[in-house]
Amino acid sequence: MLERTVELVVAAPVAKVYELWADLKNLPQWMQYVDRVSLDPVRLGYSQWRFGREPLFVEWTARITRKIPLRLVAWESVAGLANRGQIEFFPVAAGCRLRLTVAVAAPGGLVGAFIQQVGLGHWLDENLLADLKRFARLVEHG
Repeated sequence: MLERTVELVVAAPVAKVYELWADLKNLPQWMQYVDRVSLDPVRLGYSQWRFGREPLFVEWTARITRKIPLRLVAWESVAGLANRGQIEFFPVAAGCRLRLTVAVAAPGGLVGAFIQQVGLGHWLDENLLADLKRFARLVEHG
């Protein structure tokens, strides 16, 4: 599994930043390749994810492994694409510093072939940081 960490300061209070991020259904608003997140109506803390672009999608089921209000949300996949990660929230003078860590196994099929061509590490670094920047703009400017 390849692991990457990116950080960014958001000019907003930790409570506002955490509230928006912790509601997983919001993630497709700023995560470019997250097509859909559906919360499991029966199993609390479980969600189904669809990632990619038409016609190249991968899917997985994840569960929240740790949640500390205003501080941390951690997850891991339990079926489908193997991945895990966490988002941490740190109060700073300018607002909230986010630290996003994601570990992922390269998917198979056409999606995996595409990502192997561009390099998974490079692709993750660029896309995770771009996602955080989109998130910051959303929080800071509505």
